[in-house]
Amino acid sequence: MKKLFFILLTVSVSTLVIVSCKKDTQPTPLPADPCANVSISISTTNTAAVPCTTANGTITVTASGSNGFTYAKNGGTYQTSNIFSGLAAGSYTITVKDSSGCTKSQTATVGTASPGTNFSNVQTIVNTKCSGCHTGGGNDGGANFDNYCSIVTKWDRINIRCVSQGNMPPSGLNATQKAQITAWINAGHQYNN
Repeated sequence: MKKLFFILLTVSVSTLVIVSCKKDTQPTPLPADPCANVSISISTTNTAAVPCTTANGTITVTASGSNGFTYAKNGGTYQTSNIFSGLAAGSYTITVKDSSGCTKSQTATVGTASPGTNFSNVQTIVNTKCSGCHTGGGNDGGANFDNYCSIVTKWDRINIRCVSQGNMPPSGLNATQKAQITAWINAGHQYNN
């Protein structure tokens, strides 16, 4: 159904101009929502980050339910790769976007890697033999080993004092404990060794 409208314009006192136009009463339908029937699913696999090194955790994203996916982390720029690397331990918001612009977000958590057996042995030695002097708030000689990364960064000092010179701790270490420190150092003297 169409309606006719009239607009009156006055050009001068003696002249009257009538202009007509018509308008459709039926509105143009809105375009369909391209995401209405899209159901994107996200799954992630994560590699734990190793403490005391450059951030090295990863998140690998798998998406389904549409096509042409791109991926973003924590609201950042979308990328074509489904792998995020160089991550520290923590939670991240992963967003997947398909070729129509439909999105879905999910939280993924990068955990902390477990300590290696050799490191655990050295940490036990430090906690039992260096208590008070270098742990529990002790800072003798400028070395505190309450944080496991301080054990990693001072590996050479531990090797010299406890194994090579053998003068620390004052109560001494037995052959097994010295061998455990040596095994950790030879394995790479890191948290995960």
